[in-house]
Amino acid sequence: MLTDNKKPSLCVSIHDVAPTTWVECSRLLSFLDSFENIRSTLLVVPDYHRHGRIDSHPQFLNALENRLARGDEIALHGYYHLDDSPPPRNPIDWVQRRMFTQSEGEFAAISNDDALKRLQWGVNLMEYLGWPLKGFIAPAWLIGKSAEQALKTFDFAYTTTLNGIYRLPDWQFTWSPALTYSVGSPLRRTMSLSLNQTRLALFRNAPLLRLCLHPVDFHFDDVMVQWGNFIERALETHIPITKAGWISNQSQAVKIL
Repeated sequence: MLTDNKKPSLCVSIHDVAPTTWVECSRLLSFLDSFENIRSTLLVVPDYHRHGRIDSHPQFLNALENRLARGDEIALHGYYHLDDSPPPRNPIDWVQRRMFTQSEGEFAAISNDDALKRLQWGVNLMEYLGWPLKGFIAPAWLIGKSAEQALKTFDFAYTTTLNGIYRLPDWQFTWSPALTYSVGSPLRRTMSLSLNQTRLALFRNAPLLRLCLHPVDFHFDDVMVQWGNFIERALETHIPITKAGWISNQSQAVKIL
């Protein structure tokens, strides 16, 4: 069923979902469950930081099964969430891959062959678990040209970057900057709090508002208070929906037209 396309949509996602982050992720989900009708997109990493595949953690799998039953969505979020490609060769790449993302932009400079393998491993794992899969989000939202070409060989419905969402396979782009926090230092956290306040005011009338939570957010009261304020304000004017749901609505609207 199509939502009211005259109203903007709200997508809330939790990144870096894995057994080793599940304590924080489960607390974030409890926080989101306190709001009415929020259904989250959970960005699952199959083998987060090479600590072991998710299918060797039955309690984690059961928890995600319960979230799926509640209406949440699971998206593929890289495979290892580690940038183990050759070192950056220019200052811009260094800033993106080392400073801003702390060497976690796995698909930023990956080769086409490695991207194909890791995407296939992730798709196979989701199929084995019986989890529906519509979206792929590269760690740190960094996807290089080789990884982009590899992604085109798979049947994903969407991918996202920091600045928006692509409907696949036609790569139709919708501008929707993500609100997220950098909490690596007190200064970066303070700057994020101020910047996100401004960004919410600027972006809240976009057709899609994206609020992107990370496990580490839960450890900072000021961040969680602001998340709560943002969600309360957004729910006054926006329709909450998963990313897969939003993409499905867009595709149906195109067919109707």
